[in-house]
Amino acid sequence: MKLVVGTNFDDALLEKLKGYPVRYLFGSKTRTLTGHGRASFVLPQVDDERLKEHISVAHSYNVKFLYTMNSANLLGKEYSEKFHEALKKEVDSLVNLGVDGFIVALPFLVHYVKREYPWTEVSISSYARVRNIREFENYVNMGADTVILHEDDNRNFKLLRSLAQFRKKVDIELILNNSCLWGCPYRLTHDQVASLSSSEDGIKDAWFEYPLLFCATDVRNDLANLIRMRWIRPEDLSHYEEIGIDRFKIAGRNKKTDWIVRAVKAYSERKYEGNLLDIVSYPQGRAVPKVMRMVGGPSYYDVLESVYVDNAKFPPQWLNYFETNDCDTRSCEECRYCDAVAMKVITVNGKPLSDVKLEKVVPPIELIPRFAGDGHHK
Repeated sequence: MKLVVGTNFDDALLEKLKGYPVRYLFGSKTRTLTGHGRASFVLPQVDDERLKEHISVAHSYNVKFLYTMNSANLLGKEYSEKFHEALKKEVDSLVNLGVDGFIVALPFLVHYVKREYPWTEVSISSYARVRNIREFENYVNMGADTVILHEDDNRNFKLLRSLAQFRKKVDIELILNNSCLWGCPYRLTHDQVASLSSSEDGIKDAWFEYPLLFCATDVRNDLANLIRMRWIRPEDLSHYEEIGIDRFKIAGRNKKTDWIVRAVKAYSERKYEGNLLDIVSYPQGRAVPKVMRMVGGPSYYDVLESVYVDNAKFPPQWLNYFETNDCDTRSCEECRYCDAVAMKVITVNGKPLSDVKLEKVVPPIELIPRFAGDGHHK
C-alpha cells in the first residue's frame, strides 16, 4: 500500500504519520499563478518559506512532496508570452524549494512539465476526469507517472481491470475518502469555482464554494446519496489490491491534523469502527449547516450534522454487487441497491432511516451573493 496524503502544513503531522505507509504528501501555496484544486479560503496560509520548511520536514521522514497545479482553467493565459515567462519562474522556484513532482489536470501543463523538468514526477489530477481507457492511454503517452482517477470510477471494476494492464508503466491512484455525489451535475461548476478562487487572477472575495449548497440539498433530500458516493471503506481495500492497484489518496488538506491521522490510521489498518463520515470529507454535513447559520439561511440542513453511517453494519460482501451492476447505464431509481444498504447502516439522531421523514427542499440560491465579501466567515 502506498498512501498519498493531503497536508495541512502542520509539521507535527509528519511525526504522527510515521509508521504508516505514507509515501507522498501533496499541497500548494494558498493562491497561485495557475490555481489548484482547492479553494484558497479553506486552506492554510502558505508562502515560499513555509512550503520549503514543510518539504524539508517531509523529506526527513523519507516522504516525497507533490505540488498541486491542478486547476481546471488557466483563463486563457496560455496564449500570453508573459504567462509562459511567469510559469517558468514559478516552476523553477518550486523545484528549487524541493518539490518532487506536480499534480496537474491540463494537458498543456503535462507537456510543459515533462519537457522542461523531465526528472520530476507528474500525476494526472482527478480534475482531468479520466473515464475510459483511451483517455488513460493518452495521458500515459504524454509521459504521466501516475493517473489519479476520479472517484466516480471507484466502483467501475470493469474499467479498473482494463486499466490495470498499464500498472508496469504508470501508477493508478484511487481517491479513498471524497464524498462527491454519484453522477454529480455540479462537479464541473465546482471544479471551476475551486480553480478560479485559488488563482492569483481569479475570484477574490468568495469564502464558500456555492456548488456545495446544491450538493448538500441533494443529500438532505435523499440520504441514500451518501451510499451512492464513491468513497472506499478501509475494509474494502482488498478488492482493489487484488486487481493490482495499491496507490491510494487520502484527501483532507483543509482538515485538522488529528482528522488526517485518524483517516490514515483507518485505511492503513483496513478497519474503522464508527461513523464512516468521520473519515470522509463530508462538507455537505459539516460546512453547509455552519455556513447557513452564518448567513441567516434555512435550518433544514442542520439534520445533516446528525447523520451516522455505521461502518460496522455494512454487509461483508456488499461491494460485490458493483462487480456486475452497471451504474453508468442503470438508473438508481430502478436499481435501489444503495437505498437498501442505507436502511441498514444510516441513522439520524439515533433513529433508523426508515423512521426519518424529511420534506423535500430546494437550494436557497438567493443566498449565493452572501458567500462573498468580508465578515461572514470570520
